[in-house]
Amino acid sequence: MKKLWLLFLYLLPLCSWTQEKMYIDSEGNTTTKDKAKLYRVISEKDGRYHVKDFFLDGKLQMDAYATKKDFRSIEELIGKFSFYFEDGKIEIQGEEENGNLSYKVYDPKGRINTFYNKTREDTYIETYNYADNAYVKGKKEFNVVYYQENAKVKKRIQFEEDLKKARIESFYEGEDNVLLKYYDERGKLIGSRYIKGNEAQAGIEVEYYHAPAQVKAIIQWDAIGNIVEDKVYYRSGKLFSRRKEDKKNTTITFYDAKGKKMSELTYKYGEPYQGTAYSLDEEGLLEEKIVYKLGHIEQSIVYYKNGNIKQQTDYSIHHDIDKITYYNKDKTTKGELLFKEGACYSGYLYNDLEENDSYVLYKAGEFVALKQIDENNILRYYKEKQKDGQMKAEIYNEKGEKSYIYTITRIKNTNSGDEDTVIDFKQYENGKEINKGSIKNKILQQGSIKLKNRWDESIEYYYKVKDKKIVMDYMINGKVLKTISLDANFSNFGDRYLNHIEEFFITEDNFDPYVMIPNYIFDTKNSTLIEH
Repeated sequence: MKKLWLLFLYLLPLCSWTQEKMYIDSEGNTTTKDKAKLYRVISEKDGRYHVKDFFLDGKLQMDAYATKKDFRSIEELIGKFSFYFEDGKIEIQGEEENGNLSYKVYDPKGRINTFYNKTREDTYIETYNYADNAYVKGKKEFNVVYYQENAKVKKRIQFEEDLKKARIESFYEGEDNVLLKYYDERGKLIGSRYIKGNEAQAGIEVEYYHAPAQVKAIIQWDAIGNIVEDKVYYRSGKLFSRRKEDKKNTTITFYDAKGKKMSELTYKYGEPYQGTAYSLDEEGLLEEKIVYKLGHIEQSIVYYKNGNIKQQTDYSIHHDIDKITYYNKDKTTKGELLFKEGACYSGYLYNDLEENDSYVLYKAGEFVALKQIDENNILRYYKEKQKDGQMKAEIYNEKGEKSYIYTITRIKNTNSGDEDTVIDFKQYENGKEINKGSIKNKILQQGSIKLKNRWDESIEYYYKVKDKKIVMDYMINGKVLKTISLDANFSNFGDRYLNHIEEFFITEDNFDPYVMIPNYIFDTKNSTLIEH
């Protein structure tokens, strides 16, 4: 009897919490095991639910309490709660107490992403945006934190690692008034400027180097928006340039890294007029030298990071580019590009020899070849003119896998006298051919092709020629949303019909070739690099 009583006492706390297990998707909806992202275990006692979510491998994803099983947000939790990433790091941690709510959200690197605090009717939020999450790879910028009170941004701080060191503080007053404060790398206030009603007042602005943050330039403005003085500094802290304004002249004096004067540049009517200008890159290294004569550029020189000349551009007496000479990092000549009437004529136009050998090749004023390599040194696009006049091209994805092989043929139309453009292509995916066909004057003539929307990867367009019709499936996440078709003999309906077929236009640009050189560069025949 005594043993039975002890067993009852042991089981009593287990029975007081009733348990339930279910599988849920990423949105928290109940689902089947094969579609689940998590599984949930709920224990209930006296109308209070203890909820634990687990990844399918058994690792804890959430530990929280709520007053109802079907809660949908953090605001419905009670007491202390925690959420975890799959590697076990904290994602969200906070507490609700007497109706007040406070929590912190962290990113996968363990940095705070959001701090939220609600006390009665008042809310306070800090939101952190980190520069390494930016869209532009390798771009160096400040991190940013926004401070909100009751849904209004009151303050913003741009910083790098330490909120007390080099930073820019913005204080928002009303709708259009902002006070900017600038601090150096020691945390000392070195400038401020007030913007009132979208109009900047007299004051001082500061520009910074990044990684590590350091003052690059200090600009002083007067009350009517003119620069009074502008000082730019090397990474060493020594003066690189000083711009002085007076009623008659604007003069910029440039100094080398040892403090010796290199040159002067004078302005006339607000534009560079006479002398030599220098500029520094984002790392504080000499980037470019430009020689001005009577308001026109006479010569420009771009430097490698090691200080040697990368390219020299000379201008003609008509102020057009006459020649670009390229150099290797060891000072030997790489090649030349000659111009004719301001257009590329003969030689190689290189992207950036600091990075790789990507180029466009011209002969007698025409494009004859193009090679584009990405920042990971992977060939992404190659195009070359054949002896018969055809253009043959190959496009590769970021893994170096083939995406397209195609030829472009231009044929004179004997009926209209115009030139027809024909693209014969093969399309690949994961190394295998998936589509092929022919496009004439932007319209698919035979075969099929699948194109992605370059702004939304979930959207695709699948074109095919079938039963004398061109059919297009508009697809989202692999499912057909709508299907439209075009009579293959649409030209018989007259020119007015052309206004209604733009959805069926396919050009070389739709293949999404990787081109870092601006595609608005023309040759002497006014042809662009890529058909749009």
